[in-house]
Amino acid sequence: MEPAQKQKVAIVKYDGTFDSFAKALELCDGLDGLRTGDKVLLKPNILWGGTRGVPPFGRVTTSKIVEYVLKVLRDRGCAGVAIGEGTIPNEELGSTTLRGFDWSGIGRVAKRHGARLVDFNSEPYEEVQLENVRAKVSRWAMESDFLIDLPVLKTHLQTKISLGMKNLKGCLSLSSKKAFHRRELNRLIALLNMKVQPSLTIVDGIYGLERGPEFLGTPHRMDLFIAGKDVFSCDIVGATAMGIKPDEVEYLKEFASLTGRAVSLDGIEVRGEPIDRVARKFEWRLSAEDILNQAGIEGLTVQDVGLSCCSGCAAILSVLTAVLTKDCPGVAMDGVEICMGAEVRAKRESRKVFLLGDCAVSANSDLKDAVSIKGCPPPVLDTVMAVALKCLPRQKAAWMLMKRTVKNIAKKLGVYDETFPAFGVCKPPTFDRKHF
Repeated sequence: MEPAQKQKVAIVKYDGTFDSFAKALELCDGLDGLRTGDKVLLKPNILWGGTRGVPPFGRVTTSKIVEYVLKVLRDRGCAGVAIGEGTIPNEELGSTTLRGFDWSGIGRVAKRHGARLVDFNSEPYEEVQLENVRAKVSRWAMESDFLIDLPVLKTHLQTKISLGMKNLKGCLSLSSKKAFHRRELNRLIALLNMKVQPSLTIVDGIYGLERGPEFLGTPHRMDLFIAGKDVFSCDIVGATAMGIKPDEVEYLKEFASLTGRAVSLDGIEVRGEPIDRVARKFEWRLSAEDILNQAGIEGLTVQDVGLSCCSGCAAILSVLTAVLTKDCPGVAMDGVEICMGAEVRAKRESRKVFLLGDCAVSANSDLKDAVSIKGCPPPVLDTVMAVALKCLPRQKAAWMLMKRTVKNIAKKLGVYDETFPAFGVCKPPTFDRKHF
């Protein structure tokens, strides 16, 4: 029996020019099978569409790599190209997919090249059966002839990595995304990739994100492109480039069990840069509690959220953490605990417990004295007000809430946008806004 042909994955250092991107495509034969009349869909990772004060570095796909892709498609004579995504929606914080396209710079690039923008949160869906879960997948993703997956090189506090296979979760309806978290997240990611199969995956590693996937992570300049036609192989290479063992990533193991493949570099032909020359050790675990402690905030416990906490609630925790680090540095609290997700049970020794979101409220229904902030996700203002009024000295709480009210009004009027210390300082020239 002849050995199976190895999958080609290219690793190329980005030198600031289109040529390095073109080299990555050439090394992995990335455009093989693309026809002029194909219905082409680009799936970047945009994540958020709210405040511009959140640095995009390592959190969202750069508009630079999207522009490179659109240039290649234009030169190949492809017309009718679409770019689709479904960001974390939050009316209170003004987050929508269209604002995400604007914040990332991808909307500007799409307009320049005549590409259509598609909001997966509102477009029609096709239902697919993923074992015992019936999921709604964007019809654009299901019906495209050539799907180009454009994830970011980043880690994830629940799945360890968030690369090409995880990025396809953004093609789901909002209700299906939540269902993934309430069921078997890693298994369902693997099953989804049996139904939605990219023709080309290009991992955007101009920036990488440690302790991701959201606002509290730490970005690093990496200057890498990882490209290939097999998304599973690209994720194995991407995980290795972040110093994470692929065989310890559950969704890769699940996919391997479904397809009879090995979670190993052995079946991959890496072209271009050797992995050990470009790899950097990334920590995937994220602790909101550690960030609060670094700001001098003591006496506040935040347990790991587990797999059941969806992105909407995780974003609320990120915002709350950011607000506390900015408004209340050095504040001492007395045995306060914040719980999110269906898996977290409040610690017995906690004196005051806040249950954020419907999952946490339901999971801790026996705690009669807990402060329950319902919602899916819970309102940001209610969350911040509850913590401030019940945990801070009265004068400090009043001053904080007054400032927050003024800032919110100014933000809605479009005359103010806020930065937060918890999101990190991204200074040029290492972090260049021209990439967005």
